[in-house]
Amino acid sequence: MARGQKHKLSESYVGGNVVNPRGAKNAKTQEPTVLLAKDVYYEEGGLQRVYPYFHRFATHAKGRWVGRTIYDVFTKEFRDRPKAYYEMAIEKGIIEINAETVSKDTVIRNGDLVTHFIHRHEPPISTQELRIVKETEDGLLVVDKPGSIPVHPTGRYNYNTVTRVLEMKHGHRALYPINRLDRLTSGLLLVGLNPNIARNIERDLVAHKIQKEYVCRVQGEFPEGRIVCDQPIRVIAHKLALNCVDPSEGKPSLTEFEKLYSENGHSVVYCRPKTGRTHQIRVHLQFLGFPVANDPLYNNEEVWGRAMGKNGALPQLSETSDNVDSEEIKRPSKMVGKCDGDQKNDSWKTLVKRMEDWKDRQDMIEHVNECVGEKGPDVCEKCSNPVLPDPRPDELCIWLHAWRYSGPGWAYETELPEWAQKAVDHIDRVKYCPENETNEA
Repeated sequence: MARGQKHKLSESYVGGNVVNPRGAKNAKTQEPTVLLAKDVYYEEGGLQRVYPYFHRFATHAKGRWVGRTIYDVFTKEFRDRPKAYYEMAIEKGIIEINAETVSKDTVIRNGDLVTHFIHRHEPPISTQELRIVKETEDGLLVVDKPGSIPVHPTGRYNYNTVTRVLEMKHGHRALYPINRLDRLTSGLLLVGLNPNIARNIERDLVAHKIQKEYVCRVQGEFPEGRIVCDQPIRVIAHKLALNCVDPSEGKPSLTEFEKLYSENGHSVVYCRPKTGRTHQIRVHLQFLGFPVANDPLYNNEEVWGRAMGKNGALPQLSETSDNVDSEEIKRPSKMVGKCDGDQKNDSWKTLVKRMEDWKDRQDMIEHVNECVGEKGPDVCEKCSNPVLPDPRPDELCIWLHAWRYSGPGWAYETELPEWAQKAVDHIDRVKYCPENETNEA
């Protein structure tokens, strides 16, 4: 569809409101409009897209915001947009405090209402079908989630999420997601259609009565046989979704691995996590020296240094990659005080700093790419912001797939992903069978 063509969602509709981005004082309310999937989604260039729309974000000042300038809060707390955008938005009244236009140096006070009228351009996602594997009579919905799509509305994603697609395209209104999968991870997702089934399965998950089985494609020749990693995992920086093995302060974690086959410098590996830490499989594989081959976070030398986190090795202050300026690493981290624990260890500080710098470089590369060409970047006619470039196919997923979940009296599995098709000849010999195990926790 042509960018300038009109449709219901781009006419500033959100939840029954037509929002004027110039400020809350001029906002208008209309009778709720019924939106259909065709009013929200369209496909173009091999991607599922959402028509841009205005949305009003409003929240009372959080404790950590008090005493800081409005510009400082937005540029450091909401890193999905460049600093230049926030400077423009404050100047034009798109960002307000207590329904009033302010300057970038205005200090936020306790009780202030901070409002952001944002013209949302949701990132596109894969056109791969969100497939319904099974819908049970007692209200369990089993879904095969593609990579690239988050489960819940978060950050820049609202309609391009599992819950909204299930609502808009499949007619499911009340949804209670049970297990969690990262945006880039594909595979089996359990969703309750009522709170009772969700509570029951969550209870079984906590009691370790549900077995989770994954497949992944890692870098290198994974060793033969059953490999167990029981290294404790710690969240280093919540804002950056950064996790690491930490024997002293990490939480108990256990994952079993077994190689299925190898080809072209990669190994396809069966994974069975016994605990449920964030990024557990990815962190344990990195620790073993076999990170997920296309993992942008845990297989990233710019963040982890030359040792790449193997055996828990962290980058040192003096270590730089070819793309990192050593002077930049010496600057204090913006995340100090926002990490799990007091972050006394200089190695943690260095790791977080490298992660921040890497993200900043990605933002800069994205901005430069927008401006390439004689005509410059495509610019949105409604908000005058550059239209971000589409993700490359290799940026839509990582090679980690939730293949099978099983519990008391039930088991569900998905088809194997394209990058692990040969695993069909090997996976039966390793998949979980309760008859073969005793004293299972």
